[in-house]
Amino acid sequence: MLDEKPLVSIILPVYNTEDYLKESLDALVNQTLENIQIICIDDASTDNCLEILEQYAKNDNRFTILKNSKSQGPSICRNMGLELATGEYITFYDSDDKIDLDAYEKLYDFSKKHNQDVVVYNAIRFNDEGRESPSILHSKSMPDKVIIKTNIFEYTDLVYDTTSWNKFIKAEFFKKHNFRLAENRVYQDILFSMQVFCATDSIGLYPDVKYHWRRRSGEIKSITQTAFNVKNINDRIFIVKNTIDVIKSQKNHENLLKAFYIKLIEIDVLKFMNEMDRGNDEFKQIMFDQVRPFVLSLPEDVFKTIEVKDKVKYDLFKDGHMDSLESVSENQRLVKLKNKEKREKNRMLKMKIKDLNSVIDEKDEEIEELKSEIKDLTEDLNYLKTNAGWVKYKLRKLK
Repeated sequence: MLDEKPLVSIILPVYNTEDYLKESLDALVNQTLENIQIICIDDASTDNCLEILEQYAKNDNRFTILKNSKSQGPSICRNMGLELATGEYITFYDSDDKIDLDAYEKLYDFSKKHNQDVVVYNAIRFNDEGRESPSILHSKSMPDKVIIKTNIFEYTDLVYDTTSWNKFIKAEFFKKHNFRLAENRVYQDILFSMQVFCATDSIGLYPDVKYHWRRRSGEIKSITQTAFNVKNINDRIFIVKNTIDVIKSQKNHENLLKAFYIKLIEIDVLKFMNEMDRGNDEFKQIMFDQVRPFVLSLPEDVFKTIEVKDKVKYDLFKDGHMDSLESVSENQRLVKLKNKEKREKNRMLKMKIKDLNSVIDEKDEEIEELKSEIKDLTEDLNYLKTNAGWVKYKLRKLK
């Protein structure tokens, strides 16, 4: 345990991420802000996560390790961690991600200076090869420059910021409102974020700090990368309904509610419509019986921001042409896959060209060196052909 009160408590659910865990933990261990509390909850991992955690805890007294005998899910794990958090500030972190090494020092200094209840920071995506790309959510929610204090009614783009791990929250504010994450639900971050945002008029936006959000490749996908799962869509519906209730409970909520509806149409509903061809019959029935009536109830102006190709899908969905929507979704996925393969081939080709250019540059250097040597030898040979050069050469031989 820590000898003094930590400045920041970092809560980290862990489940079967041994391939990424050391890299993730190293980003915490090596933070420039050293007085931190790292609360790790192993959610009955079946790989070597617990052993890795215990090894880190053995060498670093800032770690607290909790173990679940059976898997409970990330929400329960985060809530367990909250019970042990003793820092001035509380934040969450995922066990396959990374963060800037000076992140928590910057966030702490910024928060202490301006006394916000919550500071929201930036996020970028990266894959298992280390290539980075923008996060769609945070590209929409995060401004280009620092905003010291605002609120979600002033800055409605915060409706796009629905991840729990890029919030730096004052513990006093957290405990005053007794925030907890919805248990046994996927996408609980959406509801949690809205609850936090609606509870304060003191939110700082700090785009200079970056959280690195992993996009897993291959067969090992994160929960939110498998949208066509029936539990996922049921949980999304539950979370969205509760989030709308939170918004409607606020005074003068009309603009915020409209902004949230636009976000749902641009991202959430579209995410599931794009999976129509991959979902089973139960998934498709839920989309038709529950999601479609909700979409039909929305005012037409919330559809203005979507692209033409997505407008076509919504028209099919609203008109009940589910078979056609499936065909469009499948076709778009195949096109997207082909484009991805094409981009990968182009990337590999560029790498080969780069390697060939490096070889050519090396050969050019060798040729220049040989030219220099030939020039020196030629000069020596020409000198030897002179009387003085010949005599000097003979005298050296006699020695």
